[in-house]
Amino acid sequence: MGKKSFYFDPYAGGTAVFMGPTEARLMDLAWEKKSLTVKEALFYLGRKSDLAYTTVMTILGRLADKGLLKKTRDGRQFVYTPAIDKAEFLKQRIRIVNTCLRNNFPK
Repeated sequence: MGKKSFYFDPYAGGTAVFMGPTEARLMDLAWEKKSLTVKEALFYLGRKSDLAYTTVMTILGRLADKGLLKKTRDGRQFVYTPAIDKAEFLKQRIRIVNTCLRNNFPK
């Protein structure tokens, strides 16, 4: 089994430190709303968002593949719900960063 990828941008803010900015916006929406469809995500992002329906659909699907969202079919659409709460997600990521720092600096 290969290494899992880990995203870390110390210059970003909020959850975007641990995932891309669009992923972070969509995860924050999912955590806030408790469930989300692609159409709802586009509505909540607003008209100023330049994201296409297919882009949002792809990103939500990838977040589900990563285990951050659960994906269930509801008629012709999918509903995405958080698979992990935000506090636990942040705890896990911070734990990984701390482990990396401990393992890479001399004692």
